[in-house]
Amino acid sequence: MRSTFSTIAVALAVGTAIPALAAVRHRPAPGYDTCEVLSVERGAAPGQGNSGNPEGQHKAFIRQCLQGEIPL
Repeated sequence: MRSTFSTIAVALAVGTAIPALAAVRHRPAPGYDTCEVLSVERGAAPGQGNSGNPEGQHKAFIRQCLQGEIPL
């Protein structure tokens, strides 16, 4: 009886945890406009990079944001 209860408890725990984790991983990436606003808010605005490549930091931020690597 105890092993049956344990098995059911584990199955319920796994059954509820997996969909919750999957929802977090498959969050859609934001659009370009959202990434543009975030870049300005977080200090990676256009032209704010170093003197050799003033757009580099902004472009890298936008690329990472569109891939979903930047937390919202």
